[in-house]
Amino acid sequence: MKRIAFTLALLAIMLPLVAQPRPTVAAGQRPTVAVVLSGGGAKGVAHIAALRAIEEAGIPIDIVCGTSMGSLIGALYCIGYSTDFLDSLVRAQDWVTLLSDRSLPTELTLHQRQELNTYVVIRSLSNERPDRGGLIRGRNLDRLFRQLCHAYPDSISFDSLPIRYACVATDIVTNNEVDFHSGHLTTAMRASMAIPGVFTPVRLGDSVLVDGGLRNNYPADIARSMGADIIIGVTVQNEMLKADEIHTAADVLNQIIDHDTHHKYTSNLAISNLVMKVDVSGYGAGSFTASAIDTLLRRGAEEAARHRDDLLAISAQIRGATHSMPTTDTTPTPALAYQPSSVLQPVHTTPAPANSPDQLTPTGRIATKPIASVGFRFDSEDLGTLLLNLKTPLRLPLPAGAEATLRFGQRLEIGGQLIFLPRSFTSPTLAYNYRHQTLDIYTHASRTYNIKYHQHTADFAPLNFRFRNYTIAAGLRWDYFNYSGGLLASAPLAYSLDDDHYFTYHLRADLNTEDQWYFPTTGTRIHIAAAYHTNNLVARRDEPGLPDLDFHLRLNLSPLPRLTLQPMFYGRLLPADHIPLAYSNTAGGYWFGHFTEHQMPLAGVSNPELVASRFAALQLQAQIRILNNHYILLAASTALQAEHITHLLDHQPLLGLQLGYSYLTPLGPIDLRLGNNTLTFSPTLFLNLGHQF
Repeated sequence: MKRIAFTLALLAIMLPLVAQPRPTVAAGQRPTVAVVLSGGGAKGVAHIAALRAIEEAGIPIDIVCGTSMGSLIGALYCIGYSTDFLDSLVRAQDWVTLLSDRSLPTELTLHQRQELNTYVVIRSLSNERPDRGGLIRGRNLDRLFRQLCHAYPDSISFDSLPIRYACVATDIVTNNEVDFHSGHLTTAMRASMAIPGVFTPVRLGDSVLVDGGLRNNYPADIARSMGADIIIGVTVQNEMLKADEIHTAADVLNQIIDHDTHHKYTSNLAISNLVMKVDVSGYGAGSFTASAIDTLLRRGAEEAARHRDDLLAISAQIRGATHSMPTTDTTPTPALAYQPSSVLQPVHTTPAPANSPDQLTPTGRIATKPIASVGFRFDSEDLGTLLLNLKTPLRLPLPAGAEATLRFGQRLEIGGQLIFLPRSFTSPTLAYNYRHQTLDIYTHASRTYNIKYHQHTADFAPLNFRFRNYTIAAGLRWDYFNYSGGLLASAPLAYSLDDDHYFTYHLRADLNTEDQWYFPTTGTRIHIAAAYHTNNLVARRDEPGLPDLDFHLRLNLSPLPRLTLQPMFYGRLLPADHIPLAYSNTAGGYWFGHFTEHQMPLAGVSNPELVASRFAALQLQAQIRILNNHYILLAASTALQAEHITHLLDHQPLLGLQLGYSYLTPLGPIDLRLGNNTLTFSPTLFLNLGHQF
């Protein structure tokens, strides 16, 4: 009997704590309504559709509590962003860039953008251990949060927001739940969604904070503690997996987390007045593709539609009542219009130092820490090519850095340069490069020359300006050519293969405002280079020096969302007689400098073909995006060539056609291109995997 009495007494004490009965509302007072949004990564975009349905039912929202993605959607909603804006926001983002530490093009110089699209791996060799704790530091997420929450930069009480707000994180030091009711809004959002091992934790005092879903993935109890009378919940949490559904490491991890939070999740569902459980089958936390976002938004709307009568009943319950909660002064709701181009724009914050763990650009003008970079490419012409690069700062009275580059493949190159920084806007360089190459040169599809040569180059460029969209460099260069090999065809040898050296005065300017490196849709690319080649700093022995002008201009026009037209005009003029083989014009390949330093592309021509000393071409390419990273390319080109500029129009123009398919991967594009032309009248097939260098 004593044991029964003790048990009944214990239940009397514990039952109120477990059941948490819903508070009663005095007659005539409007109930306080809270919306609770669960975590779930990409699945959480369904919350936007549910919020819209709650609004359409005429239900006022007084409190929003959320975890992880639910905390992000909830915070933005609480500071005044509409559901239409949030819908546009999640659809407009480049999620690959947003969920990475990749630097934005607006942060980089043109030279740095080129390096990012050359090297696959860029790693600091510093002995310092950066405070990471995750694969992604979240630089781009932090930037987006600061921009969207610009009206709330300071530490505040979240009760002062237009809609009261709270979110959940987990302290992995104590394994306790941490509930944010105040502080910096962006910090709370960032801590709540810091998936362990994926995002770097947020450190606050002695706490190390990660995703709140580890302890409370559906925080209805927080809403109740904040005074909510009615709780409307939206959950995108998957159902517990069965034995035959657990296959991958992600399945195991998710099952462990779901088990750990299952008890609190179940009890929080029990204290909710209405719970909308969105069908998220087939999708996971990382399903940020455009089609997945469309489907999840649609499923959120469908689940809300199934509960329309319930929502209208709640609306009728509170209609005509007087809200009893105290009013607070709030910051005006930000008035923002959706920008279709992108919501992710640079904000005015102090940038991280170049090459710091927060700044994953390959280099500044001078590296502040040793950095190693690796690039590779395979194509059907050059086969495999490996590129290694090392940069390191130098301890000199004048700020300086050193760089070494090694290239393996059909072309072996070893190079090094010293970079000085006497002023903030220029970087004088002193460079040396050795090149050993075996090169086949064709004439009308017939291999005419097989040339092996050693090339030594020393270059001093006292003027070297590198800015965001353009670079300008000028200086003096020395080249020495040592040839071997020679004629393969029966035609007479048109070029001398005697060893020779040249002194060259050079000036180069590049402008690039294109929005993407390989498949741009807007912007312009301009290149102009002028040089004067001599043997003795004045002339070429008994002849005047050799003037050299090459140029190209490309525009990007997008008449339709997935179609970009790219007209390009380019050429190279050598207004002199007796052009040395080292500086002769070659056309062919698929990008500038593909085979030789002075080689120009020509649609439908795969190998470098010797062309006249005056060469000008016009190309029109149609770029069609068929899926997120899949492109169809159709290019047509025409070119004029002559040994004298006045005779350019006297010759039949060269014509070329090319059809290509490209898939852009993190390792660079995969290209398959077919073509033909009137220069060789020979069909071509080209396959490439990797960056173009």
